[in-house]
Amino acid sequence: MAKEKEQKQTGTDDAIILMFLDLVEQDGVEVDVTLSVNGTVVSGTLIGATAYYEGITEASKNFHDSTMSKIISKKFHDLKEEYAKQKQEESDKESKDNSTPFTFIHLKDAKYLNTNSQETLNRGTWWRGRISAVDGFSFNSLV
Repeated sequence: MAKEKEQKQTGTDDAIILMFLDLVEQDGVEVDVTLSVNGTVVSGTLIGATAYYEGITEASKNFHDSTMSKIISKKFHDLKEEYAKQKQEESDKESKDNSTPFTFIHLKDAKYLNTNSQETLNRGTWWRGRISAVDGFSFNSLV
């Protein structure tokens, strides 16, 4: 029953993925991974949500349109602040099973691979996906 609850919250019951997600969220660890997501292979560095929001906020400041850059940067900053507030509220509440519900997985320097194992992007990007969409993974980077 507890396993079903955890799977419903996270979209996975894979103890290894959950362990690494906990490490990146709680300890700031970064791990190179390659994921299979609905038939697409994406490779990059697994990071926590806070690091993702910080990185995407900084990256948005580089848009060519300065007005759009400021707007998007502010929106991502607000999202990061809301996430931090939500995480603080969750940590203030003592949960019975002490588990953190993960819904998304975050990568930095992510690159997509085509069927010939060739990169489809020249440079890495910020990537966010649903954990429930991950079909398989390895802890290394193919690019």
